[in-house]
Amino acid sequence: MKAMLALVLGFLVSMPAIAEIELHGLLLNQTRTFAGQAFYKAFVDSWLTLDPDNTYSLVITERPSARNGSQITVKYADQVVYQQFIHFNASRAQRAGQAAPAVVYDKVVSADVEELFTNPDLAKDEIKLN
Repeated sequence: MKAMLALVLGFLVSMPAIAEIELHGLLLNQTRTFAGQAFYKAFVDSWLTLDPDNTYSLVITERPSARNGSQITVKYADQVVYQQFIHFNASRAQRAGQAAPAVVYDKVVSADVEELFTNPDLAKDEIKLN
């Protein structure tokens, strides 16, 4: 056992330090209620058909309110790309979760294209659209 631990520690010490780890395709669930969970599950099922390569990372949050239901927010790159109130009804939340990915995908792709044209590091002659 000690020999195995020494071998693992020696391997870890000999590995070069990784400066930055980049993750793609994360769908973070920060929902709290059953309706929020139903929205998230339906959203993920529909999202995976639009983004099968897991290119985009999104954060799905919920802010419950006793009067209005829950406010669902989807963020991409710290920008709100979708926001809607859902009632505490699982079937309504599921329908909203199935419809939301199309809207979110359009906004996310548009944000990426806009980033290409507004990024000061890319000169106009470097962007070629053929």
